[in-house]
Amino acid sequence: MWVRFVGVGGTQIPTIPVAPYRCGTNVPGWYSGQMPISVDTTTNGTVCYTWVSGNCSFSNSISVTNCGSYYVYQLGAPPGCDYRYCTDIPGVWITDTTITPIEGK
Repeated sequence: MWVRFVGVGGTQIPTIPVAPYRCGTNVPGWYSGQMPISVDTTTNGTVCYTWVSGNCSFSNSISVTNCGSYYVYQLGAPPGCDYRYCTDIPGVWITDTTITPIEGK
């Protein structure tokens, strides 16, 4: 499923490690990959999940597409019940984000 994050909680998955117990979960996820630079391009990367044992204790693969003024993400299920994708606003941690599915991408 392709999704676009909208709302006050942020519109992008962070690209730097997130401390455990953030984003309303024990094991938060952050994107450890290259963001697509050009519009209408897609990159594949890894979401790392931070736990007490390290910044990338668990992971799963995702795809990210640059849509110009925003990104859409092809997300799979996180690897466990306490694992969640985070979103961010640079310099601020807010967790109230709506996930809006994008039909056809």
